[in-house]
Formats: sequence, C-alpha cells, structure tokens
Amino acid sequence: MKQITCIACQKCCRITIEIENGKLTFSGNECEKGTLFAKAEQNAPARSLKIMVRTIFPDTPILSVRTSGEVPEKKIKKIVQALSKVLITKRMRIGDIVVQNISKTGCDIVVTSDMHYKSA
Repeated sequence: MKQITCIACQKCCRITIEIENGKLTFSGNECEKGTLFAKAEQNAPARSLKIMVRTIFPDTPILSVRTSGEVPEKKIKKIVQALSKVLITKRMRIGDIVVQNISKTGCDIVVTSDMHYKSA
C-alpha cells in the first residue's frame, strides 16, 4: 500500500494505491483526474519545474524560467545541475527558450518573466 497526494486538481485528494493479485486499485480520489494521476505516478512520475537562472545584468541578476512540460522526476536533479551553469547574456522575454530539449526530456526551458529593456 502506498499513499500519495494528488496534484491533478485543487482538491489535493489523498489517494491510496494498492496492488492486489497484480492489479492496481485506487481509492480516496474524488475525480477521474485522480485515477489518471495515480496511474502515471505509479508508472513514471513527472513534474513541471520552475527555477531561476543567473544573468549578466545588474538590474535583473536572476530570471525565472520553467519547463515547457512535465519532465521525469528522476531527471530533475540533473536538470537543476545543468541550469546552475546557465548564464543569460542577452535580454529575453516571456516564452523565449533558454535551453532546448533539456537533458533529452523533450522539454525546453522557457522564460516566465520579461527582462526590463532599457530604452536607447
């Protein structure tokens, strides 16, 4: 028996996962999203990642970024290590790609806030 907290919707149900005779059963979820989340969590847990990267700009020393989708949970540490080495050297806007296909996950790292553009 394993218990997880569902993050598929705002209800955050506590789902119990049991294996009986090789068959998975789920209880505690209030919606179908919970069942789908629990199945995915059992087979291949994945998460979205939101993090900051460094820049060369004194007015914006760090920039918030996120994954463009969910990445395998087991790759998050590797992704964080890779992003700790990233240094932004040009002004970027929301949606700009910082790193493509991070750690071969199929997800990009995208900017989530505009950097301030100085007028010329």
